[in-house]
Amino acid sequence: MKVKLMSMLGGAIALTVAAAPLAVKAQPSQPTQPVPGTGAQSRPGPGGGVQLTPQQREKLLQIRRDTSAQMQKILTPEQQNKLKAALQSGQDRRAAVAAMNLTPQQQEQIRKIRQSANSQVESILTPQQRQQIQQNIQRRQQQPNQ
Repeated sequence: MKVKLMSMLGGAIALTVAAAPLAVKAQPSQPTQPVPGTGAQSRPGPGGGVQLTPQQREKLLQIRRDTSAQMQKILTPEQQNKLKAALQSGQDRRAAVAAMNLTPQQQEQIRKIRQSANSQVESILTPQQRQQIQQNIQRRQQQPNQ
């Protein structure tokens, strides 16, 4: 079950960080806030609704920034522009990423970046927060695609 949670979280992170230059905006510090959404899309990520401390929120934003920078280095300028345009036009992230025609080498590099980001995110979450994310993922899987 942990592997499934981490793979889903990893996918969400990867898609989030690929678009992070378009969407990451620091939020003012407050005692607790929901996990920031996955970007410009209105549909929140699997962590939506999970309460974070200001320290966790800052660490999560830093992970997103670092991961985004790593992924931007992997994508060609053409792929970056294609992804940006697709997301700005409201295209589904999965479809936008699939349309980028990543090479096998790019796919492997992104997989490694996602694994690293997953480990970092997991290390800042409490067991209760991880459980809430898992419940959100299960709830989303039970809903029909929007």
